[in-house]
Order: sequence, then structure tokens, then C-alpha cells
Amino acid sequence: MKDSQGKRTTRRPGSRKPPKGKTAQLLVDAALELIERNGGCRGVNLRQIAKRAKCAHTNLYNYHDSLEALFWAAMARALERHAIHTAQQLDTGAGKKSPLRTFLATQLDFAQEHPGLYRLVWIEPLSGQPSEQALQRLDAMRLLWVRQIAEHLHGRLPEPKLVWVGQIVHGYFHGEVCKLISRHAFRPKSSDDHERILANTLRLVELAAS
Repeated sequence: MKDSQGKRTTRRPGSRKPPKGKTAQLLVDAALELIERNGGCRGVNLRQIAKRAKCAHTNLYNYHDSLEALFWAAMARALERHAIHTAQQLDTGAGKKSPLRTFLATQLDFAQEHPGLYRLVWIEPLSGQPSEQALQRLDAMRLLWVRQIAEHLHGRLPEPKLVWVGQIVHGYFHGEVCKLISRHAFRPKSSDDHERILANTLRLVELAAS
């Protein structure tokens, strides 16, 4: 790349503006579809993504600096879709009656229905510079966890302890979800796994807050 005086410049990592346009959206959608199909990022490459999006793989670099940058963009999109779905569920009758339980059930359903996307968000060791949008989406999800717990406890805890409780509760929940979506779970899957995880997580909120 050259500046206005014809001198060659180097783009700083992560400095590219968020990609716009139909092609950029198609590339992110194609990446998400392949991640869903593969159950994670493993085995997903630029040629596969380009083929699914019906564009030359060399054109991908016009929209994303690398495969990892595309994965970060896919993560941001997955979190956006999940946040919209979560908000819709919380706005239902069940969501208004038992918001924390509904919130937890929505997270659990997302993991079971989209294990590849759950791995992308919470497990995959992505390298490179995270996009600003991905960081914002992750922070928004973290804050949503804390807010749902705070409302469930009716403001009984100060902010520092509330954040601590959120970390403890999410750690347990995430561990259970990882076992649930893994092919090598420590215990056989059963029809009551969903209810068991929800009940244990709600109990843990109360125990950690006491």
C-alpha cells in the first residue's frame, strides 16, 4: 500500500475498518456455515470459505487480513445473532416470569443446537488481533450474565462480589456445557441433563451469593 506521496506503508494489525458490503457478509456467513458443519474451526480453510461464498480465495484478503481475522468476524456475527435470540426469549412470558432461568436455558439451547458456534465463542484458541466488534460482543455477553444474576438476587450484592459470583457461575455452567457437547463426556448423556444443569446453576448462584 502507498500513501499520497507514493511511499510504501504497512497496515497495522487490526487497523482495517470493519468490512462492509455483500461479499464481506457472504464470507462471514460461509465461515459460520462451515464452522457449524465441522463442529468448530478445525479443518475450515480459506479455499472452502471462498468456494462456499462463490468468490476467488485470493479476494478474501480484500475484506479480511487473514483466516483468523475472518474467524473473529464470524464470532462477532454469531454473538450478535445469539444476543438477538436471547433478548427475544427474555421478552416472552416465561422470560419475564423467570428471567435468569430463561437466560440460562437459552445459553444451553444455543450450545446444544450450535456446538460449533459455542466452541468458536468460548473454546477455540484464536490467534491474531480480535476485532473491536468481537470484543464488544463478548463484553456485552459478560455484562448480560452479571445483570441477569444481579436481577435474580434483587440487588443483594455489591458490584465487586457480583462480578465474582458471575465468574464462578459461568465457570461451572461452561464446564457442564463442554462435557455435554463433547463426544467424550465424563458421563452418559441423558434426557434430564438440561434440567440438571439449570437447577445446579441456580443453586450455585444462591450458594455463591450467601
